[in-house]
Amino acid sequence: MISFGPMSITLLLCAGQGLVLAFLLLCARRNKTANRFLALLITAVAALITPYIIGYAGFYDKWPWLSFAPFSYTLAFGPLIYFYALSLMDRLPTRRWPHFLPVLFQFLADAIVFPLPLATKNWWDGFAHAPVISPMLEFATLISMAAYGIAALRRYRLYRQWLADNRTDGVDFDPSWIRNFLIALALVALIWLGFMAANLINPARNYFDQFLLYVVFSLLVIYLGIAGWRHGETPFPAFRMEPEKPGRSDVEKPVMERDWTGRGKNWLREIDEAEYWRDPELTLTSLARRLGTNTAYLSRALNESARENFNAIINRRRVAAIQQWLSSPDEARDLMTLAFEAGFSSKASFNRAFADFAGMSPSAWRLKSQKQRALESV
Repeated sequence: MISFGPMSITLLLCAGQGLVLAFLLLCARRNKTANRFLALLITAVAALITPYIIGYAGFYDKWPWLSFAPFSYTLAFGPLIYFYALSLMDRLPTRRWPHFLPVLFQFLADAIVFPLPLATKNWWDGFAHAPVISPMLEFATLISMAAYGIAALRRYRLYRQWLADNRTDGVDFDPSWIRNFLIALALVALIWLGFMAANLINPARNYFDQFLLYVVFSLLVIYLGIAGWRHGETPFPAFRMEPEKPGRSDVEKPVMERDWTGRGKNWLREIDEAEYWRDPELTLTSLARRLGTNTAYLSRALNESARENFNAIINRRRVAAIQQWLSSPDEARDLMTLAFEAGFSSKASFNRAFADFAGMSPSAWRLKSQKQRALESV
């Protein structure tokens, strides 16, 4: 008899909500490739939950031929995790299909057995699937998730450093969602590993004992759907590493013989004289082009001369200019007008940079300047 009770309804509602969110991700206008990977990941997790939804409702008791229906695509989790994170930050590799060969074999392991007679399926389950194949696929899934997750985390760290070194508006493209996405999956993998260990210790455990694990999977589906949809149209800048080609001023000496500190000071002087920092579209690449060098040389010279990265050097000058303007008694322009005049492209990047370099908010600094002028006039 089919009966949807609290266990099956709980999982059904979560999986259904996840599929709705996956559909919304597919409709997003930006980050289309990334959102497709995330939608596929959510769908794969929902598919993993499906046998427990119908199992708790009595489907397998009424229709035992449903056993070995191919619902499990867990070996796709790792590649989908990696390609989702990578497609938000950088170019994808051209050959992606080899990464999904393991999940094809996983699908075939069930699909080949599914149409066989029930007696044959029961024999195969007791002989090979339950004691060998199923645990092997679970361990392979966790190993795959760990390997791809570590690769994604390494790329995330490089990307975060690249934002700080190459752009002044990195706060507008905060990639923390990618880190949180990886942390959530790591926590689920650890819980999954704990349930696998419990099953090995006590083989008598049945699928009712797995309910809490599939609640965790259900919560993961909802989290990925909601948080992924919220960030689905965030325009993360593409990670680009420029080849170290010498510019017009970089050809006279071998790299090891260059005076990076002196060169950096010269470039800082040129930045100040030309007020390049007032350009809201300024990046390390565009600045290197103006100075006749490349990003690798410019970044090294600036770091060695100023002991700061590109982001700090440019935003420090923008904040200093605004502080100077605010010190004038005739300055009546609003703060955002000053911010845009100094080269900031958003309120978020302006407020963050001002707090970092002035130690207070822009409005607090303006009030402080006004009080100082009032005291000086007494």
